[in-house]
Amino acid sequence: MGLWPFGKKSSKEIAKKRLQLVLKYDRAGLPPNAIEEVKNAILNALKEFPFIDAAGVSINVSHDDSEKIEIEVPVKS
Repeated sequence: MGLWPFGKKSSKEIAKKRLQLVLKYDRAGLPPNAIEEVKNAILNALKEFPFIDAAGVSINVSHDDSEKIEIEVPVKS
């Protein structure tokens, strides 16, 4: 669950995604490691619940009408 889960893409595509991510952090006024710290704190809290798929947790910074952090927490079936 790294910060750069881009799969097998060209260097150009990877660089573009990384730049987009850096711009999202900059626009939100977040330091580069803020989302990773939030993600680790959330994952530690979710470890108490055996029905949560911690490996599938997704955290994104959204820039719609307002800045927000969106979290997807999958439940094991």
